[in-house]
Amino acid sequence: MSTRPRRPLVVKFGGASLARPDVIATRIRGLRESCTPVVLIVSAREGVTDELRDLIERPRATRAHREALARIEEQHPSPSAIGRAHLARLRRLVHRIERRGRCDPPTADRIMSIGERLAVDWLSGELRDVGLPAVGIEADRLGLVTDDRHGGANILIDRSAAAVRAGLGARLRGGRIPVVTGFFGRGPHGRVVTLGRGGSDYSATAIGAILGASRVELIKRGVSVLTADPRLVPRARTIRRLSYEEAEELAQFGAKVLHPLTVEPARTANLEIAVRSLDDPRELTIIGPPRGPNGMRALTLLEPLGLVRIRVPGGRQRPGVVAEASHRLADARVNIVTLFTSSSLLSVVVERTKARAAARALAGLSRGGGASIEGPFPVGLLTAIGDGVLDDLGRIPPAILAEGEGLSATPRSLSFAVPIPKARAALRALHRALVEEAGR
Repeated sequence: MSTRPRRPLVVKFGGASLARPDVIATRIRGLRESCTPVVLIVSAREGVTDELRDLIERPRATRAHREALARIEEQHPSPSAIGRAHLARLRRLVHRIERRGRCDPPTADRIMSIGERLAVDWLSGELRDVGLPAVGIEADRLGLVTDDRHGGANILIDRSAAAVRAGLGARLRGGRIPVVTGFFGRGPHGRVVTLGRGGSDYSATAIGAILGASRVELIKRGVSVLTADPRLVPRARTIRRLSYEEAEELAQFGAKVLHPLTVEPARTANLEIAVRSLDDPRELTIIGPPRGPNGMRALTLLEPLGLVRIRVPGGRQRPGVVAEASHRLADARVNIVTLFTSSSLLSVVVERTKARAAARALAGLSRGGGASIEGPFPVGLLTAIGDGVLDDLGRIPPAILAEGEGLSATPRSLSFAVPIPKARAALRALHRALVEEAGR
């Protein structure tokens, strides 16, 4: 009598968690003893992505390059022939940008991908050394296809599905443990294209959706998902469950625990995500279909940002003023983080480094239209997230409302622009009101 093969578990290990290959091996061995097929997705080792980014951003810093390359090699001892080839390729690419004095986006993505390639080669060897049949697989060669947005690509799941299922399915049927690079794939023209910071989470849920996985686990060092950044709010608490929509809001408003696109493949496949602590597996957050209101509130603080005020006669009654402001900012290559409107005021929040460019771009509204431009002013964007959060408006500390530069709301989020000197105190006050005093 034949039995249906068990659905695989996809487990992604972040860069910091790779410092404990012994813990990883114990976890994988336990899964295999329970007859659970497992696919590993791996980030670059801790610090390597920053080293590679610094190489790209300082193409003429040859002495710093030599030191960074030495540190990267030290983090990947005893490389295989494939690992040695990746290190040699990295040296050649760095030498190329030194000669040119610049680094174009395709070359930058090739360099950035080497962190994950080296991590997979190293971890596969560590697992084989303790008797686990690991095999390293590079996502672009596997057939994970993306669009061509270098540095922030989308995975094209429909175009990737056949190759990914065939490649990983063959290894799983052979009793192997695929160890797959996260963070990048192959663009439509065959080039390496990266997914953006934290993109290995996105790789894991996309591959999980393609394989029809039983679950995707994202393993992090420390705790899983908290009600606030514990460095800013020491009394932050673990969040036990998030709906897909809550998790997306959390990622979009700056919580670094998830890549912004992580949730979408899981939602499409009705796939549960578990964000688990490496150090204490009991610290766990489940992301999945909503099971009714849970009263959870999570707080984020994006800082520093810049705010530009536009005072317009007639305000929102003036036809097209918001569209005109948006077009001017787009022409200046400035992305809007959020905007607030009142009867006569439009406030635009942008990245801090783009704040002066935003003010210059919007200055054109004052010519002929009578608008006046104020700023930029340094602000932080404080956001409370959770299903039903609009019911908490009465709990917001009055000082936040009085000192805020604006308020915007969706069914799952309340956002305030707060002057930078008061932003962190406002975060702690809001956490007390919505989490600690509310007993959440």
